[in-house]
Amino acid sequence: MMVGSTTGSTSTDVAVTFDDMTVLTEDGVDLFVLNWNEFAEVPPFYVDVEARRFAYASQTVLVAGRGAVLSDFVREQEAEGLTVLLVERDDRFLLYIHDPAAGADEDEEGAAE
Repeated sequence: MMVGSTTGSTSTDVAVTFDDMTVLTEDGVDLFVLNWNEFAEVPPFYVDVEARRFAYASQTVLVAGRGAVLSDFVREQEAEGLTVLLVERDDRFLLYIHDPAAGADEDEEGAAE
């Protein structure tokens, strides 16, 4: 796992691989989970996973009792073409979102220049 840009002791992004994560199956939905409990630093705003940038969605859910709330959220995001990643910190899952279209937009802008 590589910690990216830092400001003081706070990391703004981190690069990981799928091997750094576990899979959680919740109500028929499979999600990758990055366990951040082993780090003293606060979780980063961005998590880069093999050329995919996930941004913190400013939402969390409790690890215990997450039930339908989590699976409903994930289904809503997937219906919009977004991918969800969970970062576990203490008793909560922090929700991160990847928008595949955002990367395509940036690639098109770079090609136009």
